Amino acid sequence: MTVAVDLSGRRVLVTGASSGIGAMTCRALVGSGARVAMLARRKERLDELAEELGERAIGVRCDVTDLEMLAGAVDEAARSLGGLDGVVPVAGVGMVGGMMTGAPERWRDLMDINLIGPLATARYAVAHFASSGRRDVVFVGSTGALTPMVGLGVYAASKRGLKAAVDALRLELAPAGVNVGIVMPGMFDTEGLGPDVAIVEGDLLDFNVPMFAEGAGVAPPHALASVVAFVLSLPEGVAINELVIRPTGQLNP
Repeated sequence: MTVAVDLSGRRVLVTGASSGIGAMTCRALVGSGARVAMLARRKERLDELAEELGERAIGVRCDVTDLEMLAGAVDEAARSLGGLDGVVPVAGVGMVGGMMTGAPERWRDLMDINLIGPLATARYAVAHFASSGRRDVVFVGSTGALTPMVGLGVYAASKRGLKAAVDALRLELAPAGVNVGIVMPGMFDTEGLGPDVAIVEGDLLDFNVPMFAEGAGVAPPHALASVVAFVLSLPEGVAINELVIRPTGQLNP
């Protein structure tokens, strides 16, 4: 038995779309039949991806930390697609470093990207949802929110805060029949998510825990993007609210 993912007719907005998880998600969604509005800061990369994916993908330049710009970009995306029935806020960044040596100003910047940005994206996008039919808000979190690790405190706080907000948003939108969930990936081989790609803020500390089993490492990103597409493809009235996906050999976080 095979699982078919058919997103024909769906209109989905994706942030952080110019690279990494966001770009792979756009490819998976368009490949499953959806039309996608791709938001990101780097217009050149968006143009390249839109050319690759064809007429069912449009790019809109946007910085999710600029809330006025974000609201306008979501409005533009909804007009271009004739409405929305899905939103996948992916834009985010990693940070490593000790909390007692880091700069709180940089922490605030991280929260704007990893917590406020995704929630604001959903806030503006859901306003363009229809009153019925399959509608989804699928956030991308991190396994860093689940397992405490030295040196990941501020990043983990941003992602654990997102998970808490998602839990509350599920309750808020359930009466309207809108599905809310969060996919929490471990370490995949994609720009912005790998173990060596993160903002360094504060002293680097020894994790002192094994990240992978011997011989294991980061996984290719295609499975992660396919999972997001699958979550969006479920029958109406059914939702995956929380999903953790890691490389088999990842031990922590």
